[in-house]
Amino acid sequence: MEAMRIRFVRVDGYRIRVLTSGHGTQDAVVLPGMSASYQTLAPQIRLLRRLGYVTHVIELPGTSCGPALRREHATFAQLATQTARVLEEIGVRRAVILGHSLGGGIALHLALSRRDLVERLVLIAPAGLGRSLLWTYKLFSLPVIGRALMRPIPKASASYARNVLVGSQRRDDTHFIATLLRMERPSVAKFLTMRAIVWANAPRHFKRMAYLFLPGGEQCTFSVRARLTELRSLPILVLWGAQDRVICARDAAACAAAGLDAQVHVRAGAGHMLPLEAPAWTASRIRSFLQQQPAFRAA
Repeated sequence: MEAMRIRFVRVDGYRIRVLTSGHGTQDAVVLPGMSASYQTLAPQIRLLRRLGYVTHVIELPGTSCGPALRREHATFAQLATQTARVLEEIGVRRAVILGHSLGGGIALHLALSRRDLVERLVLIAPAGLGRSLLWTYKLFSLPVIGRALMRPIPKASASYARNVLVGSQRRDDTHFIATLLRMERPSVAKFLTMRAIVWANAPRHFKRMAYLFLPGGEQCTFSVRARLTELRSLPILVLWGAQDRVICARDAAACAAAGLDAQVHVRAGAGHMLPLEAPAWTASRIRSFLQQQPAFRAA
């Protein structure tokens, strides 16, 4: 990958790192997942560059530099607003938005709040389309237990990667798992940012008790399913791993139910790390979508 141009944008007191690469007349914005970095989406960044996009990776506050994100600034709507302000600061007026996991949820909220900034959406296992997440997310939302579970650790867990993040096709690939773990760089600021996001988007007060003891509901405070009809004129590509244990691939059905202009593809044998598990498969779908699907133009 060619050298990225690095700059820092200040929003709400945070230093947000933006990594830019590529040359062209069109912009693409890449939003990684909660504990991920540009490396997780490196194959997709290279593809966008080859297709002639100037590609901007916007990282979450605290993931690469401090200060860590605080709870009062960490709802999905607030993260989308931060992203919009970063785009305005770097001069991006309209772009293809590609988001993975948490980044996909931010992309959905951005499309709903600032439709003028979004040319098309590429969503890879996005948060925000359904109701449930991995059940352990509920434990993270409890202040005492969550604080213990989301603490800085010296290195990522290979067992967690195999059993939760990766599908059957790559689960026993020791080289792939080792590569995946090398991409994870734990830090105090990153874990504080993750904790802030989980707590900011948990149900409030009396609803939390029902949330803890009833199945599902982990996405209830930030799901956009009820508003999807507002995105009917927006070209959308949704990619998912059939064995995703973090965010269920069945959530993609919400796009058809809302009558969206969406292409949905599900990869057998892949999990939540689809961008790295099946990069060639993912690239072929993105390339076809960007080259054949006419972009929406605002009136």
